[in-house]
Amino acid sequence: MLKTNKGLETALDRKPDIEDVSRFCVGTLCYTRASLVVLFSWLLGGAFIFAIMENVMPLLLPLVLKDNGASNKSVGFIVTGLYMIVNAVANPIISYKSDRYRSRWGRRRPFILLTTPFVVLLLALIPFAPAMTHRLEAIAWIAAFMKNSPITTLVLLSGALVALFQVFNMFVSSVYYYLIVDVVPQAFIARFYGLLYVFCNLGAFVFSYWIFGMAKTHLHEIFVGTAIIYGIIITIMCLKVKEGDYPPPNKKEATGHWWSGIRNYAVQCFGHPFFLIIFIVYSIRIWSNASDVFLVFLYRDQIGLTLDEIGKITAFAQITSVLFVYPAGMLVDRLGSHKSYIAAMTLYCAVKLVAFFLVNNYWSLLICNILWLIPYCLITISVSKWIVDLYPNKQYGQFASAGAMISSIGAALLSILCGQFIDLVNNYRYALLWPVAFQLVGVIGALIIYKKWKAMGGKEGYQMQCEKMI
Repeated sequence: MLKTNKGLETALDRKPDIEDVSRFCVGTLCYTRASLVVLFSWLLGGAFIFAIMENVMPLLLPLVLKDNGASNKSVGFIVTGLYMIVNAVANPIISYKSDRYRSRWGRRRPFILLTTPFVVLLLALIPFAPAMTHRLEAIAWIAAFMKNSPITTLVLLSGALVALFQVFNMFVSSVYYYLIVDVVPQAFIARFYGLLYVFCNLGAFVFSYWIFGMAKTHLHEIFVGTAIIYGIIITIMCLKVKEGDYPPPNKKEATGHWWSGIRNYAVQCFGHPFFLIIFIVYSIRIWSNASDVFLVFLYRDQIGLTLDEIGKITAFAQITSVLFVYPAGMLVDRLGSHKSYIAAMTLYCAVKLVAFFLVNNYWSLLICNILWLIPYCLITISVSKWIVDLYPNKQYGQFASAGAMISSIGAALLSILCGQFIDLVNNYRYALLWPVAFQLVGVIGALIIYKKWKAMGGKEGYQMQCEKMI
């Protein structure tokens, strides 16, 4: 039975043809064109403010720490390392529980609503860590205790605040993407991911262009203001976006001990070779970016461009790529995620290979930058739909977290290996070949997965076969 909510209609209410109903429905939810636009608006509004908030931590937190005497090692660990640890530990737990949770508010929104206030509070407190440190060090017994500690009070306090922030933010940042899969109809999800890409880039642009420049004089106001606006918009989004009804979870999995949950997670996600191949092919997109950090040295030191020229090329290429995002989403919806992903990776390899031989000045770099960002946009959108098609629907969050875990661990290791590779060849131009090698492996893996997906029933029967596998 289709669920009726304000702004939604059931198929019986609208009485369209059967094919039209299937395009505008997901689970027990069915939309009109108007209500689908409303849904997109609320979800994209949340993504916009989320993108602004996500830029505050990596860009402004280092300033808070460094300006108050923290070492580079401490800055790197607090800003990046803590996130990787929390992502590896908390994300699988959150995803596993969310997939199996049921309430009158759904299985996703409660996780976001209950943790957003803590995200707001901790984000607002972080810039006050230096002031709180001075207050704490004025207490005699704390000062005496920290005097012999290898970790400074500022690093300890900042690390605690950031760690707590990352834990609560992990609920919002991960479950938001699972909510998308549960409420956006499959026929439109690639187009939604295209718009999501646009709104996230707009949020990052707003922060970089209008907010970042005020950090020197209004640092505290930026943290507090962003936190408050973020809390309001995310809360309203959760109240406006409705979830449908879900089939009941496995009772034993939903109520069992925590150690049985770990076992179920490991067996279901990593117990079948097919899912391991999916995780690896998904991760290749991220692993292929390991060489990107060395491209600036190719452009500056070997081609001879100034940093201003490099910045303008990058900005122009990114703005241009946004124009192709929504058409790319429509293409993925029409061709399907498998064909789109394979074609995009193949085209990306071809452009990068051409760039390896031809990029030698400002204009050749600008043209190649635009050309390789077009297939990269298609890769980003198609892979988002690709994992929706391949991960079991009932345990989507769980499998998404497993893929993120594999990609994060691999990225950490390959970033070191990539640096050693560049040292070995002693030529930054080979940073353009690194992604070609990985994406070619990705094409082969995606072809194997596509063949297996069709053998398991394709669009009509794959999900049913998936349930039997786990």
